[in-house]
Amino acid sequence: MSTTSARSLRRKNKRHLHRSPPGTPHHSRSSSLTVPGFLFVFVTLSLALGAINGQNNLLFWLFGFSIAALIVSGIITGNALMHLRLVASQIDHAEVAKPLRLKYTFFNTSKLLPNFALEILELDADESASHEPGIVLHIRPNARGAFTSQIIPNKRGYLDLAQIRVRTRFPFGLFTKSVFFNMPRSALVYPKLIPVKQHTLDAITSSEDSMNRSANRRGAGLDYFALRQYQPGDPLKTIAWKRSARSSDILVTEFPDPTAELVQLQIESPSQTTSDEQFEAVISLAYSILKEAKPQARIGLSIPGAHIDIHPSTGVAHIDRCARALALLDRNDFSHNTQPRSSVRRTIMLGYSPSESKADLYAQDYLSEPENA
Repeated sequence: MSTTSARSLRRKNKRHLHRSPPGTPHHSRSSSLTVPGFLFVFVTLSLALGAINGQNNLLFWLFGFSIAALIVSGIITGNALMHLRLVASQIDHAEVAKPLRLKYTFFNTSKLLPNFALEILELDADESASHEPGIVLHIRPNARGAFTSQIIPNKRGYLDLAQIRVRTRFPFGLFTKSVFFNMPRSALVYPKLIPVKQHTLDAITSSEDSMNRSANRRGAGLDYFALRQYQPGDPLKTIAWKRSARSSDILVTEFPDPTAELVQLQIESPSQTTSDEQFEAVISLAYSILKEAKPQARIGLSIPGAHIDIHPSTGVAHIDRCARALALLDRNDFSHNTQPRSSVRRTIMLGYSPSESKADLYAQDYLSEPENA
């Protein structure tokens, strides 16, 4: 009895899967003649007139071949495109000017007709991003395929994508057949990552006081601290083999504690003379320092004018929190009557230009920074 019920359940599941194939179907379609298509139609009409007036068998053959080519290009390809279903992967976040790869999975539910030479276009990627269409060479009947396209965000903030157009000019390039899919997706675009020189990062994340504290404490740093006898559990990589060979004991190298000082990056409020380019450069500079600093660096973010105060910390989650705040920052969010505040002893002020205010780092120094710096 149980075996029979299991078989019937499997049959129902198969019928259900057959009725509801995976993926999202298209919501609309379009068809249009290409420039070569217009020329081909004109030539076909000319052949028809010549064949009728001259009663030439060769012209009738050529006219029939042209009609057949129009039928194949206009009907067969469109029917194959109608059986496509699409799944678009969700995207989490991206960076300005950094290529973002979008992933798609196509399902061809047709049992007879394959699809050839498909082009994937994101219709919403107009001003906010530049899009390189994805190319699908072939999808067999009753098969699936994973494909990608590339998009490069041009500005920070939310990047909303919804409409996807899949088109083809196969086989003769006479018609452009298109189907449209509604696939809402959203990604938060982080600021542009600009090159920051290593000595600048070292000057921000370390000071003479923190170096003195590190040198007086044992820890997991990289510099030499002292030698001691080997104890069970010490890593083998810390054994000083040369010094141990000259003594009767096994010696282990100790390193100083890499204590990082708390550092707060503070962005001042923009003035009326601050250009949009300078404003974006300051945001990119703050994001680049957070991103490129050493993992043990404890850096926070303070924007008093926008009421943002993130205490210094470490880790990927902390950097993402600061990056989200910078990605969503707008000039209209600033209140110019807010006084700068920081509970951290060491604060690095990020300014727009020396003519506007006194700061530790200026955006104008990074506006034309070479990428290999």
